[in-house]
Amino acid sequence: MNQYLSEKRNLIYLFDLPKKEFTSTKLATYLQENGIPLKDSPQVRRDPTKLFYQAILHIQDEALYKKAINTLRYFEISGKQCRGLPFDNDLLRANMHTLHDRNLFVKNIPKGMSLESLHAKFKDFGTPSNSDDEKIIKSAKISINEDHSSSGYGFVCF
Repeated sequence: MNQYLSEKRNLIYLFDLPKKEFTSTKLATYLQENGIPLKDSPQVRRDPTKLFYQAILHIQDEALYKKAINTLRYFEISGKQCRGLPFDNDLLRANMHTLHDRNLFVKNIPKGMSLESLHAKFKDFGTPSNSDDEKIIKSAKISINEDHSSSGYGFVCF
């Protein structure tokens, strides 16, 4: 295992990457176009039993890492919505009880709603994350079918 994976620092997990359209080169190009050059190649998880690929990015430079977090929170590859989340131990499966307490199930999500729109609908709810009274949404997810169409439900994790 790479050292940065064991350290869990400056990692971004990418989710819902479309199998047919996604390549590491396409991701690197997307990041380059958004001012985030990669020094390390992303580690892509190409599990044939899953509907979508996942990837892990390690960005050593702190300023580029913060920029990448903002750029990749909700992004598109070939018109398909994807998500990028910074490493957060609270969102791992080992913490299912914690995750259960923070996750809100949302039904009847309109078919054309974007991840950004779902996030915006819930941004005023939850507990402030810091002294600035900023509400925090760790993740907004719309469940999608194999063709990346909306399943009509999703989750907001505070």
